[in-house]
Amino acid sequence: MKLRSILFLPLLGILISGGCGSSAPVQTKYELAEQMGRGPIRVLTTDSTVYTLTTYVFDDSLLTGSGTRERRGAMSDFEGALPFNRILFIEGYHFSTAKTLWVVPMVALASVAAVTMFTDTYFTIEPKESQGSCPTVYSFDGTSFHLEAEAFGTSISKVLEAKSFSVLSSLAEADGRLTVRIANERPETHMINAVQLFAADAGNAAGVVLDVDNRLWPLSQPIAPSAARDASGRNTRALVEKADGQLWKSDLTNTTPGSGFRDAMELEFDIPQDAHEATLVVHAINTDLIAEVYRSVGGLLGDATMQFYQALENDPVLLERIRHWLGDCSLSVEILDGDGWTVVGSMIPEANMVLFSRAIRLRIPDGHRGPLRVRLSTLTDVWRIDAVTIDPAPASPLAMRELPLISVQSSGTADRSSEISRTDDSYAVLLPPEQITCAFDPQPVANMKHPVYVFAAQGYLYEWFPTDGDSPASALAADLEGSQRVEMLKLLIAQKDLFLPPIYAQWRKSLDDLAGKN
Repeated sequence: MKLRSILFLPLLGILISGGCGSSAPVQTKYELAEQMGRGPIRVLTTDSTVYTLTTYVFDDSLLTGSGTRERRGAMSDFEGALPFNRILFIEGYHFSTAKTLWVVPMVALASVAAVTMFTDTYFTIEPKESQGSCPTVYSFDGTSFHLEAEAFGTSISKVLEAKSFSVLSSLAEADGRLTVRIANERPETHMINAVQLFAADAGNAAGVVLDVDNRLWPLSQPIAPSAARDASGRNTRALVEKADGQLWKSDLTNTTPGSGFRDAMELEFDIPQDAHEATLVVHAINTDLIAEVYRSVGGLLGDATMQFYQALENDPVLLERIRHWLGDCSLSVEILDGDGWTVVGSMIPEANMVLFSRAIRLRIPDGHRGPLRVRLSTLTDVWRIDAVTIDPAPASPLAMRELPLISVQSSGTADRSSEISRTDDSYAVLLPPEQITCAFDPQPVANMKHPVYVFAAQGYLYEWFPTDGDSPASALAADLEGSQRVEMLKLLIAQKDLFLPPIYAQWRKSLDDLAGKN
């Protein structure tokens, strides 16, 4: 047994105590009413406060009760009312020989219209439970909506709130407006803070791409790699020389303890010797590996989802470890210069339902001779690469002009412009399969030769972690109570050699099962 495993076992022993629990989702106010005769509830609000209510009543807009309030470790008595539009989760206790808890995405209780959301025929998109996080972004071309992007997929709590930018290649004016739709198609709660649509004139450019700093660059004549090999020595040039849907995939070699859990690919580009800067473009998609991570996390947390999100908002060590994982899942880009391999940037995961492109501007090393060598690396099988190209032509970022927001509608008629027209403390909350449709004024693009559109969405999300009583993580935490489960997760994610192998084992099985079906 490895030394770190031996050291970990006493820590596990220290944490073990208490009872066990299970969980199931509740989605309507009627189920909350059923809970009133069973026991107390815990409520998590948008300011990361947890209320434990021993008595309570509710109507369409308020949850009123008495009990205790906990924020940043401080406990106090509470008696008052909580607006439903400030509530994220509710856990209800049912006392029996074992405790049973369930998570309520409480925005579903905010109004009669929202209560019927899960059966309303206006919504036609079904949640995709097998895939990872992100609001999906659709653009209207005058005839139909096209899936274009996924927004702020790594922002799994308010403390990780972010703004994501995406090029909408299918968007076109229709009926005097530009229409973009944001949908929640997954088992999670989406908190949309603000949306914006920008336009830029691409002129005669062959294409455009956003870089990691969300600047829009014109492309002239991208150059394909002259050579490419992955860490296993496979010749990958044919797979990554053009964006054709033929993806490079990990061979899953590095999925065992001590392997480093990293994929890598080295590429060479024959660029002009007098080039000083270039735009490196990666066309890719992310895998559903995150679904296995969430399944493992859910099995470990069990009924402690609320405690996890509260800890993430208030525990700097847990937050730093989650940020470290997000960094590991990003695609690191290095170039070889006179001092060896130098990191020039990284790309965060963006989508696992649609291919996307992202760029990094490179400064070519002084005195460069011969092919430019580039290395990409990431956590094993998080990225599938469609193409990697480089454009050494001199360029400047395109100026982007914001377009006026005309309206924001959901459920057919409700205007929600005030919720997402600016960055503030007001959020549009989306539960699956809810969607909002945003209309923008196209008038400012009238004189543009070749308008291109960039959509920005700011917000965060709460994942509804699946619970699997048969998972290794669930068995590991079977005798732990809520806060102890969070501490266990905090320890495990710092120990990759313990945390990742069972996840990759299940991931291999999922891929084999999928291959068998096909």
